Amino acid sequence: MDFLPAVSFELAQATKDVGSADVMVAISAYNNESTISGVMKKVAEGLSSFFDNMKSVLLVCEGGSLDETKNVARKTDIGLTVNKIVGTYRGESGKGNALRAVFQSALDLGVKGCAVIDADIRSITPEWVNNLLDPVVHDEYDFVTPAYERYKYDGTITNTIVYPLITALYGKKIRQPIGGDFGLSRKFIEYLAKQEVWDNFVGQFGIDAWLTISAITGGMKICQAKLGAKVHNAKDPAFTLGLMYLHVLSTIFRSMGKFEDFWQEVKGAEDVEIKGTALPWEPEPIPISVTKLVEEFIMGMAHFSPLYRELLSKDTYSRLEHIANSASCSPEGYCDFRIPADLWARSLYDLSIIFNCWEGNTHKLIDLSSPLYYGEVATFANRTQDQSSEEAEGVVEDIQYAFENQKVYLIDRWKEFKAGKSRRNASF
Repeated sequence: MDFLPAVSFELAQATKDVGSADVMVAISAYNNESTISGVMKKVAEGLSSFFDNMKSVLLVCEGGSLDETKNVARKTDIGLTVNKIVGTYRGESGKGNALRAVFQSALDLGVKGCAVIDADIRSITPEWVNNLLDPVVHDEYDFVTPAYERYKYDGTITNTIVYPLITALYGKKIRQPIGGDFGLSRKFIEYLAKQEVWDNFVGQFGIDAWLTISAITGGMKICQAKLGAKVHNAKDPAFTLGLMYLHVLSTIFRSMGKFEDFWQEVKGAEDVEIKGTALPWEPEPIPISVTKLVEEFIMGMAHFSPLYRELLSKDTYSRLEHIANSASCSPEGYCDFRIPADLWARSLYDLSIIFNCWEGNTHKLIDLSSPLYYGEVATFANRTQDQSSEEAEGVVEDIQYAFENQKVYLIDRWKEFKAGKSRRNASF
């Protein structure tokens, strides 16, 4: 991955002026004027408190915001012990493109460790900086992923898709593989620079999944860091699917084609060490509309029925059709609705196989899967409605186990399609 195209003259010159550094924390920002200053101050405090014997840099890598994010960042006083760089990267706005510039700056500065933190985090503490960087700087870890306390309906894409799918495929139980806040070693950044990026989604919301998969398949030393609660701009998953769903799924599905020899050899999944401590902090509740989710599932099944018959296995489609036909919601909002975990795993596996054999528009293929995802989120909500966020983790683990248990199904069908015995040529 060539980092240089994302590096503007402004960022290159500012990096040159600093010269060198031991550690760096980068904040990728876009339209974050209300939160950027607070995040910067906590990061600077963390660098000053825990890495006072090292030369440190705080880099705000900004994507051409339409608000005052850049001006606020420039005016934010972070003290004199931490070097500050604020600049706009080149290229289309997106976190992945921001991190391309960040990684080049890290290489140019010669840092030993680099942490990246999202700009909308309201629960960040100085300890986040230490917990993300210390394993890299002092314990020779290459990739540190976040371990948050999140409300049970925050991160439904992670809970129902990304965590169970990446765990089953690649054999590492990384609870927040697209959490957004990471620590990276220079070794890992240099490795990333040599990798071919296979589509533009990595330049936007797919970057976090790509980092995690690259770390695993590249044999990097990985751990998780306790960060406490993640309080950010989360919304009801029934109304806010957006581009993230498309980018993340496309990135993971494409990785399956790229690394098929790797994941087909993986058996089971192993725990990944969690390091550090964090203060207890109750996650903020997030509303969820089960009725809306179920309605989206039922309408999707009705509208896309002919296509689902082609995309899914006969048994998978038949079971989903029966669920759609028997689903019901009371006037009070209770919905008698559940998709068994094994069926959800098979549905997603079917789609991943078709994605990697698809001759048409893969964007539309991912869009077709969204009603099924809404049905799974409704199922998750129904299973956890009377549970605390901590108790709901048991349901997440049930989903993960189902993906792991159905991996034989995936491998058999994958090989069948790759051999061309049942390849579908459907396209739009």
